[in-house]
Parts: sequence; structure tokens; C-alpha cells
Amino acid sequence: MRTLLASLVLMASACTGGTPESGGDDGPTPDAPTGQQANCPLPDTEPDLGTLPSLTAHRCNVDGSQGMKKWYRLSATMQSGDIVQIELWPFHGPFTGAVTTGSFPIETDYNTCGVCLRALGDKGLATAKEYFGTGGMINITALGAAGSPFTATITTGAAAEVNATNKVKIANGCTTTIAKATISGTMENIGGTGTGGGGGGGGGGGGSTSCDAKQIGLP
Repeated sequence: MRTLLASLVLMASACTGGTPESGGDDGPTPDAPTGQQANCPLPDTEPDLGTLPSLTAHRCNVDGSQGMKKWYRLSATMQSGDIVQIELWPFHGPFTGAVTTGSFPIETDYNTCGVCLRALGDKGLATAKEYFGTGGMINITALGAAGSPFTATITTGAAAEVNATNKVKIANGCTTTIAKATISGTMENIGGTGTGGGGGGGGGGGGSTSCDAKQIGLP
């Protein structure tokens, strides 16, 4: 009798559960991904990038102002190969008139910002993603006419992924923070008379350099 009971217990144990190899449900469950999405082109955090040479250092005409109002674009290539860009718009945000030097908070509304932070990861590729500022500071230390220095420093510049068309923040999208980066270049007077988007609308132009306000970095 004891032999029969022992055999039944062993048979019951063999029939319960399963193994990963046999397709049972008791195998280990993989951990869910943590952190941001795996396909985010920019890292969660960019370290102190030091001083970066400018990719663009543009002084552009505000559309419809006949050259009486100027907006500015300062961009650079980060160590990751991705683009970071500062845009400064007169009569927006902290500027009650023309853009001036000084330290200002990064603004978060693409349509009304005077001090705007933008970034573009994987530019030109199918995996490209656009980012827009959500916090931090920008200190403008040099700003002037064509041929003069154009320098600004980003500190704790946070940005989140946005829709490339309407610039609306994407829920659960990619994010990045630039610990610190100084961008420095020589001002180019680009001008332009076309229309654009961003901070109140800028002038567009043709050729390899353009004041199209939709543009990040060089075309």
C-alpha cells in the first residue's frame, strides 16, 4: 500500500507545473524594460560638454518686420553627433523689445517662447526625433551684429520629444538633459523674407544657409 501511495505522489508531482523548455507557465518572466524607450537617439543625460563650436550662428529678419526686428539661432553638434539649438525671439518671453544678453529660463511653449531650446537626434535618418525645452537656463554672454561673437551657455537644459509637425510634447516620449554646454561662434547676418514657425514666426531663405525657423542646424 505504501509503495502504491508513493508512486501516486511521484506521478502527481510530475504532472504539475512545467518547465520553460516544455512551454509551461512556471518559467522565469523577463523583467519589463526600464528607463526611457530603447529607440531614443539622445541619451538621458548629456554631461558637461564644455565649449562647442557653432554649427550656425545666425541673425535673421523676423517675418514682416522689413529687417527692423531680428531673431537669433545658435546651434552646435554635440559629442553624440546630435544637434542642440538655441533660438532667441524679440518681443517674446523675457524680451520686451530686441533680444539682449543676460541669463534667462528656458521657456516651454514653442509658439510663444523668447528663449527656446531645441534638439534633434539622428538627423536625416528614419529614426530622427525632435526635442523641445522643458526647463533649465540659458546665459547669453555675447550678441551683436554680423562678424561679432555670438556665445551662450545652456545649464541643466531639459528637453522632451515633440511631434515634428505641431511641436506638441509626446506622452511617454524620449527625454534628455544637457548638464552644461557653451556654444560659441561668429554672427552671420542671414536676413530672409519667407515665413517660418516657432517663437512667433521667422524669415525663411534659400541656399545652404537659411532663416527657416523650422530648421534645426544646417539644412
